[in-house]
Amino acid sequence: MNKLLCNFVVAILALAGLTACSDDEPRDKTKDIIMSVSEEPGVMYDLFDSEGKYPMVCMRVMDEDFPGEWRNLSMSAIEGFDYEPGHMYTLKVRRTILANPPADASAYTYRLLAILEDRIWPEESEEDHKIIVNKEEDIPYEEKCPYHIYNLYKDAFVIDGNGKMHYANYKEGSAVFDLSIAAVRLEFAIEKSSPDFLEFNRIDKMAYTAYVLSPLTDKIEKVYLTDGSLYLKDVISQELYDEISSEYESGKTLEYGLVLANIRGYGLQKVHFTIGKD
Repeated sequence: MNKLLCNFVVAILALAGLTACSDDEPRDKTKDIIMSVSEEPGVMYDLFDSEGKYPMVCMRVMDEDFPGEWRNLSMSAIEGFDYEPGHMYTLKVRRTILANPPADASAYTYRLLAILEDRIWPEESEEDHKIIVNKEEDIPYEEKCPYHIYNLYKDAFVIDGNGKMHYANYKEGSAVFDLSIAAVRLEFAIEKSSPDFLEFNRIDKMAYTAYVLSPLTDKIEKVYLTDGSLYLKDVISQELYDEISSEYESGKTLEYGLVLANIRGYGLQKVHFTIGKD
């Protein structure tokens, strides 16, 4: 009987100990806060982009956690919120400070609860509405541009007879694409040690769109970049892709020009890429 009682007491004490340990474990901290989002986007880099070759457009925010300080947040940092540059927002968000954040991510997470204010700021100027491009000479350039700001990771693509895309001069076993994922990727060309790095590492000198100069038409299309990349599906139709694959002779290529432009549509630099039959 005494032995049973002893075992029971030991079990109770062990359970109490486990509960105490559980209570001591760190917990996430959640609070609903008001956040301001600037109409002017910022520039940020991936954690592992130590050389600053891949700048990304981001949001600039201010809240009670960091009063008086505009901070950079990635475009996807606020769950449920789609940011549009040129709009000034006041948001109500649920902020969570993670007790055990990932080693390669922020301890702060955000989820949109409500958009309290959304207004265009400053008012759109008449000048911006006057950018009408019918020919290349109509493209206005940003101050100090054109300038060699970007390199292209690859500037030549080929399509084989099976309808698969490769970088030109590919080898067996190298990367294979289809039209949905193939992209012209930009790399920031100015070294951090250069006196021009800060001058051209600003939102008004960052490629956000591109004017496409096609060898097949005089019409100039303006397309948007995604994370510093121009997806070929936004430039080349599926019909043209299939035509190159099935009807072009080997070695025939098309050369496209791209006038990279900033968020206001002002040109920064002209680059070229080709696509042809393997």
